[in-house]
Amino acid sequence: MKLRGLGNRAYNVLFHSHTVAGIVISFALFVIFYAGAFSLFRHHIYQWENPAARISIPSDVDYDKALLKVDSVYDLAWHETTNMLMPTEHIPFVRIYGAVHDTDSTTERMAAFVHPETYAVQDMNEPPTTLGDTLYHLHYFRQIPVIGLYLSGLLALFFLFASVTGILIHWRNLLTKFYAFITEGKWKTIWANAHTVLGVIGLPFQVMYAVTGAFFGLLTLILLPSVLILYNGDSSQVFNKIRPEGNVVLNEDAPAATHRSLNVLKGQVQKTYPDFTITRAIVRNYGKSDALVTWYVDDHQNIASSGSLTMYMADGILLDEYSVLPVLKSYSHTVIDMITKLHFAEFGGLAIKITYFILSLITCFMIISGVLIWRTARDNQRYTLQQRHFHHQVTKIYLAVCLSMFPAFAIIFLTNKLIPMEIISRANWVNGIFFSSWLVLILIGLRWNNYARLNRNYLFVGGLLSLMIPLANGIATSDWFWQVWSMFPWVAAVDTFWLIAGLTSIYLVVRVLKVPTQSQKPSEVMIKKRKTPLVATSS
Repeated sequence: MKLRGLGNRAYNVLFHSHTVAGIVISFALFVIFYAGAFSLFRHHIYQWENPAARISIPSDVDYDKALLKVDSVYDLAWHETTNMLMPTEHIPFVRIYGAVHDTDSTTERMAAFVHPETYAVQDMNEPPTTLGDTLYHLHYFRQIPVIGLYLSGLLALFFLFASVTGILIHWRNLLTKFYAFITEGKWKTIWANAHTVLGVIGLPFQVMYAVTGAFFGLLTLILLPSVLILYNGDSSQVFNKIRPEGNVVLNEDAPAATHRSLNVLKGQVQKTYPDFTITRAIVRNYGKSDALVTWYVDDHQNIASSGSLTMYMADGILLDEYSVLPVLKSYSHTVIDMITKLHFAEFGGLAIKITYFILSLITCFMIISGVLIWRTARDNQRYTLQQRHFHHQVTKIYLAVCLSMFPAFAIIFLTNKLIPMEIISRANWVNGIFFSSWLVLILIGLRWNNYARLNRNYLFVGGLLSLMIPLANGIATSDWFWQVWSMFPWVAAVDTFWLIAGLTSIYLVVRVLKVPTQSQKPSEVMIKKRKTPLVATSS
């Protein structure tokens, strides 16, 4: 069955546009999706990466005591906004973010984790581990100063263009190609079928990620015209439309006063919304007569079910005009939360996150297949040997950057267990080893001219390193994955994932993937051996 497709001219224009856009962004897009797949679980793996977090949350956490403890350590400026995140199953600490006023009248941001039982304060400006956050930041290139986030947004726009043009150029034979997927024949046909089928399967997911990724990456640029034209350059007015509690004007010079306990007010909110979880609180002017607190609630099931409740701490009466009730949200209050939940799979529970993870890896495979289509389509006599050498080198670089991420990710997990927690600047050491090893793996991969051998070697190295991760965690913490399933299921889940990944990789290398006896194709042998390539007919 064939659908009505594009005319020849439109097809040729879109085909070449799709090819150019795809090959330009492919390796960077692979990094985004591969790192993004793991960062979906960045909170879930926190107990695995930080053994100190392997505790149970007490039922009577004293949030007033936690705030006062942090205040005594950091001398917080309470007239500034203080953000407090509640303990969760995955991160059982009270997380507090605020502002510190130095003696020279400058203001610096602070971050602290408070133990829910001992109320000991851990300075998170120098965290002992940042494994999950490192992978999360990598997926939008935060490691690139200033422009990293904008680059990720632009890449998302290009990805949206590549997705739409891909569907248009395959529209005529879309159903035929989808149901005629084969794994035999010429490699170009195999890669083309895989690219088309996986692209169609993941299209809704990929378009959603392209749109939401572009939104987050380019949010500042998107809001700039509105800020300049409608709000005279005052960006706070835009955000106050989304977070109405920001419109409440408080007096920095208000007198000190006692008010209701945060614990009492939290219990009041929880009683009003028993089916919702209080995720965080924004506290302003704590300890003063006009102290204000905004509670954020979410049921983590419905994509538009989150909300906020704002009240003065003196009386605990809800301020309806500054609250965003879950069932009465306007469009402006819904859109940001909805985009956030869509992008980070923060709805529907664990099943949605696993689905996102699988679709992210499918997208990674689709990206690799697109690169190989581009390469095999140019491995013929229409191109000179110089051109074919260039195509070969570009493909090899792209494959080395992308496929080396598997063993590199295994290295950061492994290093997290091999470096003692007591070492100063430990997180910097772990991150430094991760990026250095990734670079070394890329450089080693560039020495392998055969793509099958490159893929096989990376799988083999990654598989061996993966098998060492649960062993390293068990030796370092004595929490073997078969013993802690009931107490800390995510600690066991991380070890089990890497065990399965390692065994699967080794199986693929030994039993499935075969390197041809002839290490290179004839054209690749000439590319490698001839310093002065022969002239071939080009078109």
